[in-house]
Amino acid sequence: MSLRNPERGLFTVKGLIFSLGLIASFIFVGVFYAGLIRPAANKAATAALYGVDSGSTWANLFVILKDMEQQVCISLFIWGIMILAYKFHQVRSEAKVVDLFDPAPGIESRPEMLKLKSIRGSINRKQAQELANEIENHGKDAELGNKILPYVLARGLERYHMTGSVPESTETIMGRIGVAAEQQESELSVLRYLVWAIPSIGFIGTVRGIGVALRRANEALEGDISGVTSALGVAFNSTLVALIISILLMLLIHLLQGNQEGLILRLQTFCREQLLDKLYDRSLPDDSKEPASPEKTEEA
Repeated sequence: MSLRNPERGLFTVKGLIFSLGLIASFIFVGVFYAGLIRPAANKAATAALYGVDSGSTWANLFVILKDMEQQVCISLFIWGIMILAYKFHQVRSEAKVVDLFDPAPGIESRPEMLKLKSIRGSINRKQAQELANEIENHGKDAELGNKILPYVLARGLERYHMTGSVPESTETIMGRIGVAAEQQESELSVLRYLVWAIPSIGFIGTVRGIGVALRRANEALEGDISGVTSALGVAFNSTLVALIISILLMLLIHLLQGNQEGLILRLQTFCREQLLDKLYDRSLPDDSKEPASPEKTEEA
């Protein structure tokens, strides 16, 4: 989420989650299926064939999950959970930085942390440069490294120091916060693709199961309906699992998006109340103030 040093490359945390995380999820789910789900499902199917109790309360669930389409859907779901956990962690770390600059009542921030709330009156251009340098120095700490708030505050104060213009400083700060919001939105594209891809894979299982059932229709006409029912089970189970997974994933995505939007609003509010409202536009002439009306003068 950093604007200064965005994570790029395969060997960053983001790169590992988006690339190796996908491979790891498929390997983990494949081992789980080979070691537990498919053997238990085959055992349950054999027991049902002979009319014997399988002895497992999870037998029906294993039968529902045993096919390839469900395995792929679960693998993609776990990969999506990895991405969501990473994004939630990013939002939480950004919110902690805002708490350091703007602690809640009764909560003390680090003693060496800059507190813009303690500044009274307007900020002149010299103070703006000093504050920008202080923020830059704190930004080197591991806790504040590559975070949005220190970056936009430093850039806005530097712009005010150079121009003395509040509108330009406001445009700089809000523009960079807007870029951060767009970056957050663009990084959700993979998750939105998963929400579309998982039900599509489930529908592929549905088409495959119906096709197998149609090929075995002659067996049903001869009195053996086991092949048709098994194929229809593949069709319905794959759709059922895919839709449930997509519903859960969409819920988590909406929760993440709400947290991200809340963070952006909090950043904008903090910058306006604690910094921009304290700047004075030096480009305005002194006589730009509205003169007192004659009526007020006579009353005085």
